[in-house]
Amino acid sequence: MSKPTIRQLEYLIALQETKSFSKAAALSNVTQSTLSAGILDLEESLQQRLVNRGRKNITLTSFGEETCESAQKIMEEIDHLSYRAQAIKSPLCGPLRLGVIPTIAPYFLPRLMPRLKEQYPALELHLFEDISENLFEKLRRNDIDIALMAFPYKTHGMTQCPLFKEQFFLAMPKSLTTKENFAKLDDLDQQDLLLLEDGHCLRDHAVEACNLQIPSTRKAYSATSLQTLVQMVNNGLGVTLLPEMAVQTDHLPENIKILPFKKPQPTREIGLVWRKNSPKSGEFEMLSTVMTG
Repeated sequence: MSKPTIRQLEYLIALQETKSFSKAAALSNVTQSTLSAGILDLEESLQQRLVNRGRKNITLTSFGEETCESAQKIMEEIDHLSYRAQAIKSPLCGPLRLGVIPTIAPYFLPRLMPRLKEQYPALELHLFEDISENLFEKLRRNDIDIALMAFPYKTHGMTQCPLFKEQFFLAMPKSLTTKENFAKLDDLDQQDLLLLEDGHCLRDHAVEACNLQIPSTRKAYSATSLQTLVQMVNNGLGVTLLPEMAVQTDHLPENIKILPFKKPQPTREIGLVWRKNSPKSGEFEMLSTVMTG
């Protein structure tokens, strides 16, 4: 019996993920005929059928699922070997796929990138901006190496590395400004509060941090980005909550007033997430040091 090749195992993993020969071929950067031949060779070498080839649906047999699970573990070990060799030679060099949520990326990355370039010039950073749910799925599927997110967020099977906490601030039109230099959480119940749409963890964090109750009968607006929220406040549609990194920018409209909250101040926590037992764990810890420096 001949032994499976690494490439054949990669084809099987791609087929299991996409449930399509054409999509698996595209994912593997080969032609469909090449991938199909590779799967057939794998079945021949194992002397077992791995794929149920229907006209519409492509599924793996029970042994195919078992083989795919083993293949994924084998690929993780191969990656581990490659990463270890690279890390010994030079840490934080070569490609690194970093996922970042939209409420962090435009504010934190411009400060981070120069430091990374200075300290680790050989690092090739590939950025993926998406909401937390999608980044977690990308991590699980090994489509990215690490994610910069906000907590609390459930990341079962992952390592969380908290970096720092940041306050929430109240953003309001200057026309609503009072003599107070601080905002109170109780004030939010009396305003038209603008929040990000469902799916953005910042919405959940803001509501939880401020202990807000959002009744269904209340007039509500939602936006897809913090920049849109800022413009809505600028046009007098209501008030919103902005994280500290967003109020430190020089691009806030002049018509907006930023107020800190009285203690206890609402906060969110920023941190990194990566797969447990990742061969790059040591490098990720080094990366966390750069981010908090």
